[in-house]
Amino acid sequence: MSNKRAIMLMSGGVDSSVAAYLLKKEGYEVIAVHFKTVKDEVFSLIPEKKKVCCSPSDTIDAINVSKKLELDDFKIVDIQQEFKEKIIDYFIKEYNDGKTPNPCMLCNRFFKFGKAIEMAEEMNADVVVSGHYVISEYSNEHQNWVIKKGVDNYKDQSYFLSMVKPEYLKKMYFPLGKMKKVEIRKIAEDLNLSVADKPDSQELCFIPDNDYKRYLVDAGIETSKGKVYDFKGEHIGYHTGYTDYTIGQRAGIEYIKNQNQRLHVYKINSQDNSITVAPTEKVHFKGLIAKNMNKFVDFEDEFSAVCRIRKRSEEKPAKIKKISENEYQIVFEEPIFAVTPGQFATIYDESGIVLGCGVIDKYLED
Repeated sequence: MSNKRAIMLMSGGVDSSVAAYLLKKEGYEVIAVHFKTVKDEVFSLIPEKKKVCCSPSDTIDAINVSKKLELDDFKIVDIQQEFKEKIIDYFIKEYNDGKTPNPCMLCNRFFKFGKAIEMAEEMNADVVVSGHYVISEYSNEHQNWVIKKGVDNYKDQSYFLSMVKPEYLKKMYFPLGKMKKVEIRKIAEDLNLSVADKPDSQELCFIPDNDYKRYLVDAGIETSKGKVYDFKGEHIGYHTGYTDYTIGQRAGIEYIKNQNQRLHVYKINSQDNSITVAPTEKVHFKGLIAKNMNKFVDFEDEFSAVCRIRKRSEEKPAKIKKISENEYQIVFEEPIFAVTPGQFATIYDESGIVLGCGVIDKYLED
């Protein structure tokens, strides 16, 4: 019997499957845990357009892989009620307030590395493991456990884990952090795993068809057609409902006046159901205010670093300054496109270590 025990977060995908295999090779006793976030019937009523996580087929895949790898135990954990309260209700409220949420960030904080850490303590497990492409290690420089970017730049998921509670890091382990996706696929093929060619999840688990507007209407958030204003305050068109838009967006606006320039969503006003649009250069902002900062290391009151403001953007050089107990000002060296309230600003050092992450409260203009 192994003297090392791991809780393996089994999604039913290729990454967690290979991570479970690697754990077995390292001598761990592996307890597979599969979270159910929504009722299976949701996927029957609303078929997937693209691959999403937590579907009934994922559950079957997770069970089959666990059997094939001869994992020590497999548990299905129903988190539907808690998931609704902490993730779905948050998602609906943010859109209702005219913001653009990122529920995956909070799912990682509260469940994948929140609920799972609690389970690890109850079950006397040494680590909680997932198939994320990220590194968790002790930093001598920072004298603390930190998250670091994975070596596969395309698959790196450090941004998504940057709201995890810092005290959890010493119990988190990521076997894939120093590997590349192509290696993972090859291992899965060599093991003859049924998920070897399975597509990666792309959409939110609770909206299988990726139709946010339908989902919000079903949730009781139905916004009507509203006015679009230009940067000078002149009424120039109509939109289909403010929850359909995000900062920087161009599509979906019916203009009643000829526009000879590229216009993007510049401001969303949930109070009067209006949207303001502006030329491209006006939607480049000098910085932002981030609140509820999740710190992995001790911050100076003012320092330089790099910052990423959405999952697919590059980190950009910036100066970070504390302006209150709950707020930090982040000013970029060069203006940055479409800073979006509700999204998350993740701060890195030059080596790829995540220093902290906060919720974008508002953008800063020149």
